Amino acid sequence: MLDGTFIESHLLYDVSDPVHPRLICSITNTSAHLVAGGIAWLKQISANETDAVLHSLTGGNDSLIGTFPFRMQFGAWLPDLSVAAYTIPVPPDNANFPAGGTQVWLYSHGLTGPLYTYRNGFGDCLCRFGLSPPVLTISPDGQYIVAGHIAGKGSEPLAVYRVSDRTRMATLDNTSVAFWDRTGHRLFLELFGTPVAQFWTPEAGASNLPGASFWSFLAGQSPDGTQVAYTAYIDPFATAASPLRVYVYDLKAAKTRMLVDKLRTQDLFVKDGWVWYLEEAQCDPQVCGAPGGTMPTGKVFAMQLSTGAESEVSFAPGENPVVQPAGPANWLPFGPGEFWPAT
Repeated sequence: MLDGTFIESHLLYDVSDPVHPRLICSITNTSAHLVAGGIAWLKQISANETDAVLHSLTGGNDSLIGTFPFRMQFGAWLPDLSVAAYTIPVPPDNANFPAGGTQVWLYSHGLTGPLYTYRNGFGDCLCRFGLSPPVLTISPDGQYIVAGHIAGKGSEPLAVYRVSDRTRMATLDNTSVAFWDRTGHRLFLELFGTPVAQFWTPEAGASNLPGASFWSFLAGQSPDGTQVAYTAYIDPFATAASPLRVYVYDLKAAKTRMLVDKLRTQDLFVKDGWVWYLEEAQCDPQVCGAPGGTMPTGKVFAMQLSTGAESEVSFAPGENPVVQPAGPANWLPFGPGEFWPAT
């Protein structure tokens, strides 16, 4: 299981026993994928070249998969190297980009070029999970790309483009987070101010997910794509503080389930039928930044969904993924990653 702990760091765990995992390696300052035979990662060669390198976890050696004809440290890319996307910053100006902008570049059919540019927003959020991160992701079938960043005043909606002809297919108003289904090109959406999660397809547009609630924070799918784990307040639209809980939505049964009626956050699948999540506790307002705030205690729990049994995860020294605060109010979250097929 590859845990996307935050944008510049990934942790790869062996979760054959999800209560006693083993950290295999960490990946920093690059994008990476789990592929057959090991980990594919990006290595900048020059101003115009980036190698995709396969690191074998059995032999420990690196081998060249292929080379992109551009420089990319972070980005979205398909493991077969047929499609890739990355961003470059646009400096602020008083006319079009008062807070600066972000230009999205797309590589497909052997050609690289700018796709579109969106405005950056002003502001930040001294809240439990901070602002949603920038979105840049390619559908598993390589046909569509979604990009953008809702981050304060002046930011623009996320946008979906068709890769083949670079046509804008949708402007996703009020959408903070979007992520693709495990296969094909169904896009899951988290929208501001709506009580239910949605999905979008180019064939049918946007629709509500029956039986779903608002996927407030850090939503991610199970390896088999049948369930979604996420964190939310019991009442996500309450004006007063509401307790945090962890949930799982079943896509086939169209039902939402609270995993445990205790203060827990950041659940993510580590294998089919198993999730990890964090224990939280109330904290001093001077530390949390607001009355009623919470923060992780450092304990990670595992739950086998078929039984509902909760067990504390036992990590070897230095292998716990819970990281230290990034500031007075926010702990850096750990979130959904990638998986090898079950064996």
